[in-house]
Amino acid sequence: MSTCSPAVDEIEQYRTSVTRYIRYLVRDASDAEDLAQETLLRAHRQRSTLRDPAALESWLYQIATHISIDVLRQRARAVQRQVDTPVDELPIADQARPSPLTIIRQTEMSECVQHYVANLSDAYKSALLLHDADGLTSEEIAHLLQVPLTTVKMRLHRARRQLQASLNSACAFGRDERGVFICEPKPDRK
Repeated sequence: MSTCSPAVDEIEQYRTSVTRYIRYLVRDASDAEDLAQETLLRAHRQRSTLRDPAALESWLYQIATHISIDVLRQRARAVQRQVDTPVDELPIADQARPSPLTIIRQTEMSECVQHYVANLSDAYKSALLLHDADGLTSEEIAHLLQVPLTTVKMRLHRARRQLQASLNSACAFGRDERGVFICEPKPDRK
């Protein structure tokens, strides 16, 4: 048996939880599978940089967070390019699929929030996503990240406060004609 096998097996045992975590971040099951594979491959390639084997799980979540944030940023840029394209220049849509305008409207709120979440520090972002997206308790996050419970609670509080401040300064909240909760950029932020 090679010396690499146990490390690969240890990394591989987290595939399901890493995939679930990424799915909550990117909101796409097929992308989550690909990104989980990328996370595990990157971890395998960089496993010699892991100083504390007991921190393997939190290290994997950190890698998954970075990879997912990169994808979310790419999506935000793609949506921005679609928004900047005049409507008459958009390609004719397949009637079986929603139009680009419909997709943009449906993802506006989450894209807006994702943009501001992506701007949080890694420590705040990880705590917030593990708690609110993955449903972990503060105690579970403290164990996972190997930090004191008070640190997790502080990070959650500060992350939410920063996110709320960012959203309040940049967005006007309301309801559209269908009664759906929406976020519109404030006039001075467009």
